[in-house]
Amino acid sequence: MKKALFAPLALAAVLLTAAPAAAAPQPVVPPPKAPFVKVDPSLFGMHVAALADTDFPGRLGGVRIWDNGVRWDQVEKTQGVYDWDRLDRIVANAKRAGAKDITYVLGSTPEWAAKRIDPVAFYYGGGTASDVKRLSYWRDWVRAVATRYKGQITSYQIWNEANLASFWAPQEAGNWKRMARLTDIAADEIRSIDRKAKVASASSTVIQGKRFTTESFFARYMKALVKRKVDVDAISVHLYPWTTKGPGGGTPIERLQGLEMARTVLDRLGRSDVPIWDTEVNYGNRRDNGHPEEIFGPKVGAAYLARTYIDSLRYGVTKVFWYAWESHVMGISTTDPATGTPIAPGKAYFTTEDWLSGARWGACSDQRVTVCSLKHKGERQYVMYANLGTTRSVKVPRASFDVKRLCTLDGQCTRIVNRTVRINQAPVLLVP
Repeated sequence: MKKALFAPLALAAVLLTAAPAAAAPQPVVPPPKAPFVKVDPSLFGMHVAALADTDFPGRLGGVRIWDNGVRWDQVEKTQGVYDWDRLDRIVANAKRAGAKDITYVLGSTPEWAAKRIDPVAFYYGGGTASDVKRLSYWRDWVRAVATRYKGQITSYQIWNEANLASFWAPQEAGNWKRMARLTDIAADEIRSIDRKAKVASASSTVIQGKRFTTESFFARYMKALVKRKVDVDAISVHLYPWTTKGPGGGTPIERLQGLEMARTVLDRLGRSDVPIWDTEVNYGNRRDNGHPEEIFGPKVGAAYLARTYIDSLRYGVTKVFWYAWESHVMGISTTDPATGTPIAPGKAYFTTEDWLSGARWGACSDQRVTVCSLKHKGERQYVMYANLGTTRSVKVPRASFDVKRLCTLDGQCTRIVNRTVRINQAPVLLVP
């Protein structure tokens, strides 16, 4: 897919110059013609903590296996002794839900392999954030996983949030160099066993500070990979909008600003051609972590979730893994905590997936509202949405748009009356 880079200044101009909500409906036009590219179903990834024990209530485009009770330290508690039962069930259930991509995170370090034990500073306790005492321990572990799940696990991520001290080697000087070496070893071992499996870099949260593009762990780790000539199939970032409000403290607009910062690093290193995966994302915060609490209502949550996948498609992020299906630690929940049934954001996940998975995506243009074109099952369709927090009424002239119905994120469709549609921040789909 050709990458369309996000331009924060251009978007700011759109936000500042947007017409007032009370303005009379104005006509919009289809976006410029562009090649249509098929939307890979694996774009629609999700974290599902209970996947070992329950079936997912719908179709999964992809799944990232993390916080499922199957980290390295949980599978190989004793050197050379593996408990694969839970991971076997997760992989089987992911396949049963139709997942086109199954991504497994290879960390964290078992105590027997760890150089350092710290039950307090490390997020998962023990030696989980420690470097390994011997590289052979890591090599053996990677080989064991890749051998057992050849042809089943489709991609491997080296580590989770390696930029954070609670997850990776806080006492190791130049820990990004060590992670680059672990990445190099894992890539060699995985490819020697399963040539079809993808290797994704260790994930890094994009903390939007002034020095991110030059002095962050991400920038240094990427530089170390280039120096070692390590070829990864994807660059992993966590685009929780991490502003001064902390992780999740922003909107889909701030998320795209974080994406642009990551792209700046990759462009400088000549790695702009490597696909970017957003392997964890959500908004807001319910945790007691020193950052402000921010909880979004179901309608806003549905809009933000749908925008996240659509923005990713528009700006060249090839996989997105929402965090998480039944978790309630961030500001947007997809399920009811009491019953586990999908609520508005969860329904929006299924609806957006239904709209776009397997469709052919065209181009977008920012007008009074944003208009994006696609082809689905032989029909020309259009996704439309307004700037965050705004509502616009627009005309869809018959001469330009062969559409009759407007579909919303709850899966419902209604007839368009007088060629006029009312659009807010929640994406809608216009169909014949």
